[in-house]
Amino acid sequence: MSEREKPSGSGHKRRGPLPVAQNATALLRHHLKARGFAQIELVTRWAEIAGATLADHCFPSKMSAAASGGATLTLVADDRAALELQHQTPKLIDKINTYFGKPTVSKIKVVTGEIPRSFPVRPAPRRLSDDEETELLRRTAAVEDPGLRDALTRLGRNAIGESRKTAILKR
Repeated sequence: MSEREKPSGSGHKRRGPLPVAQNATALLRHHLKARGFAQIELVTRWAEIAGATLADHCFPSKMSAAASGGATLTLVADDRAALELQHQTPKLIDKINTYFGKPTVSKIKVVTGEIPRSFPVRPAPRRLSDDEETELLRRTAAVEDPGLRDALTRLGRNAIGESRKTAILKR
């Protein structure tokens, strides 16, 4: 019986799409195992293992087992960090193996490439002026459903607060 067809506590079958978070770990584990990662923590906790500074300039790309017993970790690094990373590999191998409590990596191969950057954090919307807040509340007051009215008011606050104009409601 598939996950979608399993009965819930009330005896009804679950219908509709499953939440992505429900299968995210399984999907990530499958994808990373295909790239040779037995422990997904090497990727998911990379900043913790390698250190935030180093993690900003490189990330684990793949892991391949060697015939001699140790694994080779391939790191993608930006141009500026690649040379420095070559000098830090013994220290990094030690950090990785210490984190897992066993010899996990014996060699590190560094290749240069593009490092994915996280998106900048958007600033919070500005606080509405008293006149804007009053006008917004006046416009949403006619909505009878309290949940809908609250949702529309929050939406209005965010839309007005993100606008560069200070008096967007004035026409």
